[in-house]
Amino acid sequence: MNTKNLGISIFLLVLTSMAIVLTQSHYADAESLDDRVNEVSHSLMCPVCQGQSVAESNSNLAQDMRQIIRKKLQEGESKEQIIAYFVNRYGETILAAPPAKGMNWLLWILPALAVVAGGLGIGLFLYKSGSGKQANKSNPDEITKVTDSDYMKQIDEELTRHES
Repeated sequence: MNTKNLGISIFLLVLTSMAIVLTQSHYADAESLDDRVNEVSHSLMCPVCQGQSVAESNSNLAQDMRQIIRKKLQEGESKEQIIAYFVNRYGETILAAPPAKGMNWLLWILPALAVVAGGLGIGLFLYKSGSGKQANKSNPDEITKVTDSDYMKQIDEELTRHES
């Protein structure tokens, strides 16, 4: 192999490597834009669909909203700016999660309090049911004697009536 062919081979290898790197970075940018569109659209509810986010809905409005999100992200707006744009347009009901402010804090705190209260209730129930068994187990012979003697008395009375 002469030096001219070696130089052309190295040049083609460098050119191919640069093309691969540029292609990969282009796909990485496109993927990150799709991810960002998906992230923003998951935090917004579709105004015409029931219980679906903009990312999940196939309605025309949701598709338009995703296009607006994409356009605004390409223009350099942040996620918060885009969400504020949709909140100004549709109100806070457009948000997938209520903002943690004002009375909305109760929505964030009450489920945790309900879980803690439920756990305490179950623990108290188990404690009391366990202590009741202890009381019953403390003197089981006495209880069975009382019930056995009552039962035996009833049988004796019925036998006496039957024989007479």
